[in-house]
Amino acid sequence: MNQTIEIDVYGKAEDRICSGCEHSCDECSTAMTSAAKRRTIDLVLDFQRLLAASDLGAKYSVTFFESTPESIERNPDVQKLLSMASLEPVVCVGGSVAYLGGFSPEGLLSELRKK
Repeated sequence: MNQTIEIDVYGKAEDRICSGCEHSCDECSTAMTSAAKRRTIDLVLDFQRLLAASDLGAKYSVTFFESTPESIERNPDVQKLLSMASLEPVVCVGGSVAYLGGFSPEGLLSELRKK
């Protein structure tokens, strides 16, 4: 039986974050901010579309969870990390924390292809 691997993204939907920049988000200048940063939910939706259109689409499913106390209780590792610092988004693959603090739809798809 083929089971899909869950990719859970915990974050704040309206937070604007860098999307695959080659630098730290802190380095984004005011002029770059509007162009370089995007809402977390938009990046997750872009990733869902890219994944669905790829050869890996049937292997994974993606769910976004707003970082609320109730939702982060789903995963003890996420709960522990987010209780210590604001590290959103947290991306879990198969229940394990895989990435913190940034999100590149193309980059995540590329990493999944390497597995």
